[in-house]
Amino acid sequence: QDFAPHSIPIGETSFCRRAALAGAMAAAGGKPGEEMTPQQVQAAFQQIEKECSTYLNKIAELEQEVNEHSLVLKAFEKVEPERRCFRMVGGVLVERTVAEVSPAIKQNQEKIRQVVKRFEEELKKKTQMRTEFIQKYGLNKGSAAAANSGSQSVSSSKQGGGSVLV
Repeated sequence: QDFAPHSIPIGETSFCRRAALAGAMAAAGGKPGEEMTPQQVQAAFQQIEKECSTYLNKIAELEQEVNEHSLVLKAFEKVEPERRCFRMVGGVLVERTVAEVSPAIKQNQEKIRQVVKRFEEELKKKTQMRTEFIQKYGLNKGSAAAANSGSQSVSSSKQGGGSVLV
Protein backbone atom coordinates (compact mmCIF):
# COMPACT_ATOMS: atom_id res chain seq x y z
CA GLN A 1 0.00 0.00 0.00
CA ASP A 2 1.56 3.26 -1.11
CA PHE A 3 0.91 6.53 0.66
CA ALA A 4 1.15 9.78 -1.28
CA PRO A 5 0.79 12.71 1.10
CA HIS A 6 0.24 16.23 -0.09
CA SER A 7 3.65 17.81 -0.18
CA ILE A 8 4.56 21.46 -0.28
CA PRO A 9 7.73 22.41 -2.16
CA ILE A 10 10.35 24.12 -0.03
CA GLY A 11 10.27 27.88 -0.39
CA GLU A 12 6.52 28.08 -0.85
CA THR A 13 5.60 27.97 2.82
CA SER A 14 4.71 31.65 3.14
CA PHE A 15 2.63 31.44 -0.02
CA CYS A 16 0.98 28.28 1.30
CA ARG A 17 0.29 29.94 4.64
CA ARG A 18 -1.37 32.85 2.89
CA ALA A 19 -3.29 30.46 0.65
CA ALA A 20 -4.40 28.36 3.64
CA LEU A 21 -5.43 31.48 5.52
CA ALA A 22 -7.28 32.72 2.44
CA GLY A 23 -8.92 29.29 2.19
CA ALA A 24 -9.97 29.48 5.80
CA MET A 25 -11.32 32.97 5.19
CA ALA A 26 -13.20 31.81 2.10
CA ALA A 27 -14.70 29.00 4.14
CA ALA A 28 -15.79 31.63 6.63
CA GLY A 29 -17.29 33.78 3.86
CA GLY A 30 -14.65 36.51 3.77
CA LYS A 31 -12.52 37.92 0.96
CA PRO A 32 -8.71 37.97 1.27
CA GLY A 33 -8.38 41.79 1.13
CA GLU A 34 -11.13 42.57 3.64
CA GLU A 35 -11.13 42.72 7.41
CA MET A 36 -12.80 39.63 8.84
CA THR A 37 -15.84 39.78 11.10
CA PRO A 38 -15.62 38.01 14.49
CA GLN A 39 -17.75 35.17 13.08
CA GLN A 40 -15.40 34.79 10.12
CA VAL A 41 -12.38 34.82 12.40
CA GLN A 42 -13.96 32.13 14.56
CA ALA A 43 -14.84 30.00 11.52
CA ALA A 44 -11.33 30.34 10.08
CA PHE A 45 -9.81 29.47 13.44
CA GLN A 46 -12.04 26.41 13.76
CA GLN A 47 -10.98 25.32 10.26
CA ILE A 48 -7.31 25.54 11.23
CA GLU A 49 -8.00 23.61 14.46
CA LYS A 50 -9.87 20.95 12.49
CA GLU A 51 -6.91 20.54 10.13
CA CYS A 52 -4.51 20.20 13.09
CA SER A 53 -6.77 17.58 14.63
CA THR A 54 -6.94 15.69 11.33
CA TYR A 55 -3.14 15.64 11.12
CA LEU A 56 -2.85 14.38 14.71
CA ASN A 57 -5.32 11.57 14.04
CA LYS A 58 -3.64 10.53 10.79
CA ILE A 59 -0.21 10.53 12.44
CA ALA A 60 -1.50 8.28 15.23
CA GLU A 61 -3.11 5.94 12.69
CA LEU A 62 0.07 5.67 10.63
CA GLU A 63 2.23 5.11 13.71
CA GLN A 64 -0.05 2.19 14.55
CA GLU A 65 0.55 0.84 11.03
CA VAL A 66 4.31 1.07 11.60
CA ASN A 67 3.89 -0.86 14.86
CA GLU A 68 1.91 -3.58 13.12
CA HIS A 69 4.59 -3.89 10.45
CA SER A 70 7.21 -4.21 13.20
CA LEU A 71 5.24 -7.00 14.86
CA VAL A 72 4.99 -8.91 11.58
CA LEU A 73 8.71 -8.49 10.89
CA LYS A 74 9.50 -9.66 14.43
CA ALA A 75 7.35 -12.75 13.89
CA PHE A 76 9.15 -13.44 10.60
CA GLU A 77 12.51 -13.54 12.42
CA LYS A 78 11.39 -16.69 14.26
CA VAL A 79 10.40 -18.70 11.17
CA GLU A 80 12.32 -20.16 8.25
CA PRO A 81 12.36 -18.07 5.04
CA GLU A 82 10.74 -20.86 2.98
CA ARG A 83 7.65 -20.96 5.17
CA ARG A 84 4.52 -19.88 3.37
CA CYS A 85 2.49 -16.94 4.49
CA PHE A 86 -0.49 -14.99 3.20
CA ARG A 87 -0.64 -11.36 2.25
CA MET A 88 -3.60 -9.20 1.33
CA VAL A 89 -2.93 -7.52 -2.02
CA GLY A 90 -5.69 -5.30 -3.34
CA GLY A 91 -8.38 -7.16 -1.42
CA VAL A 92 -7.12 -10.58 -2.54
CA LEU A 93 -5.35 -13.01 -0.22
CA VAL A 94 -2.14 -14.16 -1.94
CA GLU A 95 0.13 -17.00 -0.86
CA ARG A 96 3.85 -16.17 -0.75
CA THR A 97 6.91 -17.18 1.24
CA VAL A 98 8.32 -15.25 4.18
CA ALA A 99 11.42 -14.45 2.10
CA GLU A 100 9.24 -12.85 -0.60
CA VAL A 101 7.01 -10.86 1.74
CA SER A 102 9.56 -9.59 4.26
CA PRO A 103 11.35 -7.08 1.95
CA ALA A 104 8.01 -5.67 0.79
CA ILE A 105 6.88 -5.17 4.39
CA LYS A 106 10.16 -3.44 5.31
CA GLN A 107 9.84 -1.16 2.28
CA ASN A 108 6.22 -0.34 3.07
CA GLN A 109 7.10 0.36 6.71
CA GLU A 110 9.79 2.82 5.61
CA LYS A 111 7.35 4.59 3.27
CA ILE A 112 4.86 4.94 6.11
CA ARG A 113 7.57 6.41 8.34
CA GLN A 114 8.38 8.97 5.64
CA VAL A 115 4.71 9.92 5.39
CA VAL A 116 4.49 10.29 9.19
CA LYS A 117 7.52 12.57 9.08
CA ARG A 118 5.91 14.73 6.36
CA PHE A 119 2.64 14.90 8.27
CA GLU A 120 4.51 15.97 11.41
CA GLU A 121 6.18 18.76 9.42
CA GLU A 122 2.78 19.84 8.08
CA LEU A 123 1.32 19.74 11.59
CA LYS A 124 4.16 21.93 12.81
CA LYS A 125 3.40 24.46 10.05
CA LYS A 126 -0.32 24.39 10.85
CA THR A 127 0.37 24.85 14.54
CA GLN A 128 2.61 27.82 13.75
CA MET A 129 -0.08 29.26 11.48
CA ARG A 130 -2.60 28.75 14.27
CA THR A 131 -0.37 30.55 16.75
CA GLU A 132 0.06 33.47 14.34
CA PHE A 133 -3.72 33.56 13.85
CA ILE A 134 -4.27 33.66 17.62
CA GLN A 135 -1.75 36.49 18.02
CA LYS A 136 -3.15 38.47 15.10
CA TYR A 137 -6.78 38.28 16.24
CA GLY A 138 -6.25 37.94 20.00
CA LEU A 139 -8.24 34.73 20.30
CA ASN A 140 -8.93 32.59 23.38
CA LYS A 141 -5.62 31.75 25.03
CA GLY A 142 -7.08 28.67 26.77
CA SER A 143 -7.70 26.83 23.50
CA ALA A 144 -4.21 27.81 22.36
CA ALA A 145 -2.68 26.00 25.32
CA ALA A 146 -4.81 22.92 24.62
CA ALA A 147 -3.75 22.73 20.97
CA ASN A 148 -0.09 23.30 21.76
CA SER A 149 -0.18 20.48 24.30
CA GLY A 150 -1.77 18.25 21.63
CA SER A 151 1.04 18.86 19.17
CA GLN A 152 3.62 18.46 21.94
CA SER A 153 2.14 15.09 22.94
CA VAL A 154 3.15 13.69 19.56
CA SER A 155 6.75 14.79 20.00
CA SER A 156 6.90 13.81 23.67
CA SER A 157 5.65 10.30 22.91
CA LYS A 158 8.54 9.92 20.49
CA GLN A 159 11.10 11.16 22.97
CA GLY A 160 9.85 8.88 25.70
CA GLY A 161 10.18 5.75 23.58
CA GLY A 162 6.65 6.22 22.24
CA SER A 163 4.81 4.02 19.87
CA VAL A 164 7.27 4.03 16.96
CA LEU A 165 9.93 1.33 16.91
CA VAL A 166 13.14 2.39 15.21
